[in-house]
Amino acid sequence: PFALNAKGVATFTTDQAGNPISANVSSSGTATHLGLTTTVGTITFSPDPANPGRLLTHGSGTMTAANGDTVQLELNGALEPTPGSATATDKFVIRFVGGTGRFAGAHGTAKGIVVVNLLTGAFEITIVGDINF
Repeated sequence: PFALNAKGVATFTTDQAGNPISANVSSSGTATHLGLTTTVGTITFSPDPANPGRLLTHGSGTMTAANGDTVQLELNGALEPTPGSATATDKFVIRFVGGTGRFAGAHGTAKGIVVVNLLTGAFEITIVGDINF
């Protein structure tokens, strides 16, 4: 099993119309097998043709344990604004795709949810699933 709870900040890049096209993210928290962990990554956004107002999310990142071992991940999800609020929620699926140290060859899947403040970039994230290494 794998679980992560963390808080972080997203720095958004927007197009000329002000629509988000990507974000650099960083967070810190606690994760099963990693202990205290930091995560950095990049997310890209594209309009969802089936659901105006929702953005499809694609990204990759690296979780680093306190001892320096890392886990690589990829994610896909959908960011949905909360009506009447400055927040949005992204429900996503993660694939663990490798790592270093004791996480070399890490693989598995997990589901996550992140709630982000679109004005400040502050977010809270929870991930639950399975990782093998």
